[in-house]
Parts: sequence; structure tokens; C-alpha cells
Amino acid sequence: MNYLNNEIRNHLFEAMINGSRVATVVTDPNQEDNPIIYTNQNFERLTGYSQEEILGHNCRFLQGKDTDQSAVQQIRKAIAHQERLVVTLKNYHKDGMSFWNRLQIEPVKVGEEVYFIGTQTDVTNEVHQQLLLNEKEVELNEQLLAIMPISSDIGAVALVARMNNHRFNILVSKLSDFVQRTSTRYILIDVTGVIWDRDFLYDHLLMVQDVLRLMGSELHVTGISPRTAIMIAQNQSDSRQLKTYSNIQQAIQRLLAA
Repeated sequence: MNYLNNEIRNHLFEAMINGSRVATVVTDPNQEDNPIIYTNQNFERLTGYSQEEILGHNCRFLQGKDTDQSAVQQIRKAIAHQERLVVTLKNYHKDGMSFWNRLQIEPVKVGEEVYFIGTQTDVTNEVHQQLLLNEKEVELNEQLLAIMPISSDIGAVALVARMNNHRFNILVSKLSDFVQRTSTRYILIDVTGVIWDRDFLYDHLLMVQDVLRLMGSELHVTGISPRTAIMIAQNQSDSRQLKTYSNIQQAIQRLLAA
């Protein structure tokens, strides 16, 4: 079997790296300021800098005023401890335009020396899409968790779809503000349209009840199906019980008559 000599292997390796769709650099932490000692053509295309402008410099020239310093600290820590890291941070092209860079750094030992291979991927579209989804989530939570005053003493909110920790935190915050502002005596939470997660929803409703009790208000849960009522009965203790009703009309009638 014939093996490639070092020169041919190096040329093939460089061609392979340049043919990759990923921007790549190699840095040398053994030199002062951990300079870039190798870059492929995709890194030049991604950043707008030429090889002459890149080599011998630390990668921080891609940072700018809006680069998250906590991400920068993660990079410094990973280099100091010779650890692998994947982090997303805002970087800047040569023309000053920003982009979101998913940076992966990997320590590689060659002989007795350690080098870092850094790959960069432009994930600007992904980040913008996630920010848009987050905005939509905020709008959705505002719509889904709207508190409706029924009377001077009663407020109601309907839970729909699947509740998670984030939505419950929003719910508790909105209910606390509502009760503090209006001195509402009774809060009705209707669970007719919610996906009932046996332990999760029950435990979080107890938490809401505890918060409201501390504020001088009572929680009443409506929309309880026979199956859900059985689940609640199996979980309830004498010291912590939910006040439940089959529908919201039944709860309102009883509270108005009280």
C-alpha cells in the first residue's frame, strides 16, 4: 500500500478544509494573546477580512459594542481550562454589520502542544426566528392568561393548552398584580381547556392557591371533569385542598350567594 507524503497530505487537508462550508480558524495559546495561525477561505468570506488581516491576531477583532460579555467570559474560561465549548454570540463583519455566530472551540493536542480549532457558523436567521417566536409567545401568554373581572369580588382566568413553568410564573405574577390592585376576594381558574398533567398542574395550582391566600384572596378551580376530580381526590391531603367545581357558572352562583 502506498501512503501519501506529508506535503501532498497537507495540500489535500487544506483543500478539504477550504471546501468545507464551515468557517474555521486555528489558534495558538502557546503564543502571546492566542493569535490565529491558520484560517480557511470560508472564514474570510464570512467575516470580510483577508488572510493577511486575520493571521497573527486574536479572534476578538470580531467583537463589538453589543457582544455579550458573559459569552466572552465563557470563551476565555474554556481556553484557560483547555475545554470544548459551543456558544452563540453577536460578532461583526469587516463592514460593521453584525451577525450571530455559533462558535465551537475544540482543544487539540499535537505532540506536547495544545492548539484550538474554532469553527464559526452564521446563525443569524435562526436567532431572529427564535426572537420572533419569543415575541409571539409573550403575545400568546397575554391573550391566554387574561384576567376577567366578574364582579367587585370575583375575577376569572381560563387556562388552555399545556401549561409550563414559564406560563405559571406569568400567571402568578398577573394574579398577584390583579389582586393587589383590585382587592378581589375570589379568583376563579377555569381548566376546561387545559391539558391536565396530573402532578404538574395540581402542584402548581396549590402553589397559586398559597400565593393568593397570603394576599387575602381565595382560589376556586372550575371546569373539573369526573376523571380529573378522581385524580385530585387521590392527591389531596387534609391540610391542602383545592376548592373545585364542575363549571364556572356553578362557582359564580355559589360565591355570589355567599
